[in-house]
Amino acid sequence: MRKSLLLLPFSVALAQPVIEPNFADRLFPYITYGEVWSGTPAMLKDVAIPNVLIVYGSKEDPEVVAQAGKIAFYLGQWAEDIGFGAEEVKQSKIPPLLVSDTQLKNLQWKNIIVVGTNNDVVKELGLTFEKPTIKMVEKDGKKILVVGGANKEQTIQSAKYLADVRLNFKAGAYRTFFSFVALRGHIEKGEFDTALRLVRSPLGISACGKNMALAGPMVAQWPDDIKAVVRKRNAILYQELPKALEERDKEKAVALWKDAMLTCYQCHQGIGIPQLRKFKPVEEIHAKHQRIAESFGLLQLAGDQKSCTACHAGQTQIRGY
Repeated sequence: MRKSLLLLPFSVALAQPVIEPNFADRLFPYITYGEVWSGTPAMLKDVAIPNVLIVYGSKEDPEVVAQAGKIAFYLGQWAEDIGFGAEEVKQSKIPPLLVSDTQLKNLQWKNIIVVGTNNDVVKELGLTFEKPTIKMVEKDGKKILVVGGANKEQTIQSAKYLADVRLNFKAGAYRTFFSFVALRGHIEKGEFDTALRLVRSPLGISACGKNMALAGPMVAQWPDDIKAVVRKRNAILYQELPKALEERDKEKAVALWKDAMLTCYQCHQGIGIPQLRKFKPVEEIHAKHQRIAESFGLLQLAGDQKSCTACHAGQTQIRGY
């Protein structure tokens, strides 16, 4: 009995709410890429910045507002900057992220995450909920992700899921994914020390550690053939590949990198095992891996094909694979 009680808060926090439509929480355009620090010598382009405003009701329960702040925190783990330059600073116009429904009326916005039901946005949409729910609606060309429930407790459950699971997972997945592509570039350039740090960094390849932890209960239920692929991938990335990098063995490191990539394709595309990914990622966000590969000179492009579809169909390939 005591063990069950100890596990209860964790299981409730991870319980998935109703998602409407399917995969809406995975396909919402949380981030985009833009220019930051313009007007300074450090100006950069193609930086991940928030593509949403997170909205709470000005009369919302403080515990729900706190969850809105938590969602903003996890979104910050994924984004690389809030997205501003010297001119914005001069005008005191640093981009907002967490705003009340009252403040929202004076802002231009494209996408919003609305946390809670006691706000003007939900009232205008005429939404009510019977269960913990994350619902995406489109209005006037704008996307709205509403995080709600029939009461405060259900709303908090939905918000915890979006923050603790979905955004936490996405932050780890994309940091790992892009770091994995950059890893090949560093290996090709003979930058073994940089490559090894990228593997071991919690902001690099090892960012998938949070994903492995979050997926643990699900992995335990997978069939043995899928578990074998996961074990192979982990052995390559955390044991065999670091050893090859320490030994500065480029040929072996490249071969191991290819083997690891194949295990990713197996799970995501169902090669030799059941396909685990049930949705097509948002290409605008996902396709940055090609720009990373191009920066290292790793891509062979067929015509002007630069889409995820072209890559996965073999029209666009990472050199040597």
